[in-house]
Amino acid sequence: MLVSSPEHRAERAHAFRSGLEAFRQAKSRTTSGTVETDWASAATFARRNGSGTPVLSDAATGSWLIGLGTWFHRSGLGRGDEARLLQHYLEAGGEELAGGLEGFFTIVIGDGRSREVLAVTDIVGSCHCYARSLEHGMALSSSSFALAALAPARLDPVGCQEFLRTGSMYEDRTFYREVRKLGPAAIHRIPAAGSRSESRYWSMARLSPDRFRGAPAARRLEEDLLRAAERVGAAFPRPVCDLTGGYDSRAVVSAFLKAGVSFETVVTGPPESKDVTVARDLARIAGLRHTHISTTEPVTWEQAKVAFTVTDGEYDLVEYGRVYRNHEQLLRRHDISINGSFGEVARGYWWEVLLPNVGARRALDARRVAATRYAAAGSHSLQFPPETALDLVSHFAGIIERANGGLESFPNTFQMDHTYLTLRMQRWQGRIASSTDQLWPCLSPFMFRSVLETMLQTSARDRRGSALVRRMLVDLHPPFATFPLEHGYPPLPVTWRTLHRFWPVPIYYARRVLAKVLPARGAPAPAGGNSAPPRLRFASVEEVQDLMRPAGMRLAALVGETALRGFFESPAAGGSHEQTWTRVLSLEYTLRALERFGVSDTGRKQ
Repeated sequence: MLVSSPEHRAERAHAFRSGLEAFRQAKSRTTSGTVETDWASAATFARRNGSGTPVLSDAATGSWLIGLGTWFHRSGLGRGDEARLLQHYLEAGGEELAGGLEGFFTIVIGDGRSREVLAVTDIVGSCHCYARSLEHGMALSSSSFALAALAPARLDPVGCQEFLRTGSMYEDRTFYREVRKLGPAAIHRIPAAGSRSESRYWSMARLSPDRFRGAPAARRLEEDLLRAAERVGAAFPRPVCDLTGGYDSRAVVSAFLKAGVSFETVVTGPPESKDVTVARDLARIAGLRHTHISTTEPVTWEQAKVAFTVTDGEYDLVEYGRVYRNHEQLLRRHDISINGSFGEVARGYWWEVLLPNVGARRALDARRVAATRYAAAGSHSLQFPPETALDLVSHFAGIIERANGGLESFPNTFQMDHTYLTLRMQRWQGRIASSTDQLWPCLSPFMFRSVLETMLQTSARDRRGSALVRRMLVDLHPPFATFPLEHGYPPLPVTWRTLHRFWPVPIYYARRVLAKVLPARGAPAPAGGNSAPPRLRFASVEEVQDLMRPAGMRLAALVGETALRGFFESPAAGGSHEQTWTRVLSLEYTLRALERFGVSDTGRKQ
């Protein structure tokens, strides 16, 4: 979508054609609808499974609407009701529209009356949408790559380093300085003439952390989940739900069962994994049609390249290649993928970092959180120039402090929840979900605003130890509450009557402690090309050889040829080095793809 004043219509039309071509080529997709006025141009593209509503227009006002993701509105509107949603906006305005939306979405509206575009993002910002200022206007897209291809773009050294070292980017960063991600829970206004602005329609600061307690909290969460399941079931006749050995997918499946929704389940993983065996038994208990997808087959280079068409290179291509392959098998028989993401919020996720002061009303220790949950897994395999190298602990501490500004008087558990949603779920989970949504719809009921607000406003005491979910599961589906988790103990409330069922708990945590303090002694990987890491499996692929030749790498402009050569020649092996290798491959492939549209990462014409 491009917006400009009418006098720049010719320039906008040229940029619009360029953007369409970039999107078509990069995504291997064709347009499903377009609209062009004297102040704006917009186009939509169907998902890989053919779903998605084309751009909707209102002839009376010259307004139009594009709905990305999977959205619902408190008025009862949902998928397929985009024309009615546009009328609702024209009658009630942007604030009312935004306040009633929930789900995973970005709603883009071109208001022909005011000649401005509104982009409404979901409360977490998981459905990724990007903006770029151009000489004669502003462009929006669900593809950061398509925006980078509109005009010369420079590498963002911070965004690139975040990706190469951690696998994700944060705040509003992308690979490119000129392309920025739209923030969460906001109405972004882009006028045909004038400055862009934004206003927040939702904030955790408006919630009450201890509003719900005990049994009433569990009942409320159960009711919210049931309503979400009913709405999904009414909109999608053939959902498939993830089912694993843990809490969150079990809670979602239980809600769908109690709501009377027709659905199937799926689990991915090696046949012998506990997730797979527990999911199989749960599906049998519930009488559900169940699918197991093995993940043992390695991802090929061709599959990794296909992953680029939905990730823009912003997620490890090899890693997402496996995800893509799994969803390809499912979308032929189903019309939406349901998962349990965000369910961990109900269970006090990452609160152990707050010990011994869990729940205290004090500022979150940003450096401790940064060191234990963000920087700890950061890779140091690839050395960056000293003048640009990030101190990951200080870097993430700064991000956390900026994100939590104004929440210092709230319980530290509430601040941790906010950090988790704003950083990890917006960018890491959101990147996966935004990629999958280009294949077919995907959604978590735990992300519904009503469900998320109940979890966030349940007291810390009632969420610790997964107590809230345990209590809810007993009522939702008792057989699931009594069947053991993948760790061997059941998700029942802990009482004197059930205490004997939890004998595996000390064994499980003892093993976790030993795994951290003792060197890994896993069985050696079997020989053969299929078991080798991508670095070795792709070694004979000519295209990969060309991409990863330091002297010709576009990434050298940021890292330096010497550092790249040292990285490739390093005898170091192991998970960190291999992860960095596939991220380097993903970014370099993205930069080469950008060159095919006549622009380079340094902004020079090729």
